[in-house]
Amino acid sequence: MFRRLSFSVVILLWFSHSASAQDFVGSEACAACHQQEYNNWQESHHRQAMQPANADTVLGDFNGASFDYFGSTSRFYTRNDEFFVETDNAEGEPEEFKVAYTFGFTPLQQYLLEFPDGRLQALTIVWDTRSADEGGQRWYHLYPDEEIAAGDMLHWSGAFQNWNSRCASCHTTDLQRNFDMETNTYNTQWAESHVGCEACHGPGSQHLAWAENETLTENFGLLVNIDKVWEPVNGDLPIPDSNNNAMSEQLQVCASCHSRRGELQHRDMAAAFLDNYSLSPVLPELYFSDGQVLDEVYVAGSFLQSRMHQNQVSCTNCHEPHSNQLRIEGNGLCLQCHEAGTFQTQEHFFHEPGSEGAQCVNCHMPETTFMGVDARRDHSFRVPDPIASLQLGVPNACNDCHEDQSVQWAADFMQARNGRTEPFYSHAAIIDAARNNQQEIVPDLLALAADETQPSMLRAAALIATANFPSQRNLRTVIEALNAEDPILRMNAVHGLGFLSPQQRFQYLQNLLDDPVKAVRMNVARQLTGMQVNQIPPNSRADFAALLTEYENSLLFNADMPESLNELGLFYAGYGDLQRATQTLEAALDLSSAYLPVMLNLSDLYRAQDRDDLAEPLLDEATRLYPESADASHSLGLLYVRTFRLPESLELFQQAAELAPGNPQYVYVYAVALAELDRVDEAITVLTDARQRFPDDAQIRNALQAYRNR
Repeated sequence: MFRRLSFSVVILLWFSHSASAQDFVGSEACAACHQQEYNNWQESHHRQAMQPANADTVLGDFNGASFDYFGSTSRFYTRNDEFFVETDNAEGEPEEFKVAYTFGFTPLQQYLLEFPDGRLQALTIVWDTRSADEGGQRWYHLYPDEEIAAGDMLHWSGAFQNWNSRCASCHTTDLQRNFDMETNTYNTQWAESHVGCEACHGPGSQHLAWAENETLTENFGLLVNIDKVWEPVNGDLPIPDSNNNAMSEQLQVCASCHSRRGELQHRDMAAAFLDNYSLSPVLPELYFSDGQVLDEVYVAGSFLQSRMHQNQVSCTNCHEPHSNQLRIEGNGLCLQCHEAGTFQTQEHFFHEPGSEGAQCVNCHMPETTFMGVDARRDHSFRVPDPIASLQLGVPNACNDCHEDQSVQWAADFMQARNGRTEPFYSHAAIIDAARNNQQEIVPDLLALAADETQPSMLRAAALIATANFPSQRNLRTVIEALNAEDPILRMNAVHGLGFLSPQQRFQYLQNLLDDPVKAVRMNVARQLTGMQVNQIPPNSRADFAALLTEYENSLLFNADMPESLNELGLFYAGYGDLQRATQTLEAALDLSSAYLPVMLNLSDLYRAQDRDDLAEPLLDEATRLYPESADASHSLGLLYVRTFRLPESLELFQQAAELAPGNPQYVYVYAVALAELDRVDEAITVLTDARQRFPDDAQIRNALQAYRNR
């Protein structure tokens, strides 16, 4: 029988260190032998990532300054050499908070306010540290154009602005989150309250022992080797002959923070990146269809798409690791590898030498501004493509500078220069069409997923998109990817199995139950949640039970995040433990009362327990807060049907179908509701249109035939 998993059996595992005799010794211990590196680090973003608030570290105006935000006034002041903010609390009332730490220092600085339950919250009114000539030296709000009031998911006092869970692991060294789920409190600890030497090199006790005794130990007593893979030597380019998509050790260390990822466990520095983290793929909410940055993805996901990565360029080929500065300013950085006679010419960059348009980064690494003032460069190193902008709506570097010109002007210019009429990157149109559910793109999509010359991030995007076109014909490509050497492909290929029954999924996933990479195993666990152990062949039951336990532990590690508790609640529900599932989702709602997935899933759990009286207020609030959510409208419509209010449900079903035109289920339910209200002709019209958009959908086909035969 299935063994019920529990919170208690894993509490002691949540925050354990990796099995290692290494101890953290602090960055100052490194200075004796590495003085220059230590001095460079002192001026770096890493050293100033987080610091105790004092007169030397606080850069904002705390001399009685005030800031008005949608009618709410916040004040900044000092008392007894300490820094305070009076601002709206979680109930929307003015309250005084002490500033405990500064967070960053340029081009903006945030402030961490401490709560008695161990939480540190990142205030969303921040200080622009740029000079006054640049528009800085001012307070501003991170969400200037919409009111983020108390109770909003993004309010500074809530779970999504919580330092302990969201920020701390990348702004400290050896973080121990120490969250107590029962009391909803923290006792967070760290080795250093900034990014110290050991955050990258690992605990240094054995390295110190090696330095003092000169004993022969592997890698000088350090856990990781983060040397560059190669570098130019005397004009030669010693690129390794065997190129692949694997992440180098250095990239894995840097990507631990410089990537959009989820944490799977307490960081084990001796483990591979994908054992510690789950890397966010090229999703519509994060990347444009060509792979350019849309939301903040922190570099690594972009870099993995690049030819630089395919040629195993390392982060420190360009960046000095201790000061965080560029090794060379200007085009000289790129000319370390790219031959000047070809690339440092007006013929190549179309602009006058020395001009802004002749700077490599302005064309190949366009900037996107985050947090109001923080301009960050795209690291996919792509060719500017205004033709793709014209056809697919993606940005391009040409119009970033030539703001007074149209996209058509830039596309015409490029066409005149090189004769191209199609986007430079063929994958852009394929992924765009797949995102828009264009059925005819499936052969090209499958070809992209199977194309070994393409970066694994883009192949993974294609594999994920196959879920939009569920059919047996896609399975061969998905199955091949499940057996790929690259774990990025394996972990994302599982999404292509979603249309199968759990038993069918298991058939293809059973060999991955004990995959060597944890990120792969966790995605497999999501696909198999709900399968009972007695449904598994006897020779796989032990591996399956171990996988479920590991999956639960991984979710519990992030039990201070509503999105993790949401997933955990669905896990418990999948095994019929509705009480524990409900308790878990209610705990998630306590963390963030306006988190839509929890609102919808908790309301569904209430439904399963015949408690629509509890579900309805949740769904009313969900549709009020998220009028653009098709899921919220559809769910409330179903509740109205269950409670014998079919006429009132119709408008909600119509909204859902219009808000999510790519969802065949929503349009089907809307048509059925029309027919049940004796509006059969309208139902036929709706289904006829849907039949054209979803030719393979059996429900729509059968319903249309049935209504026509009435």
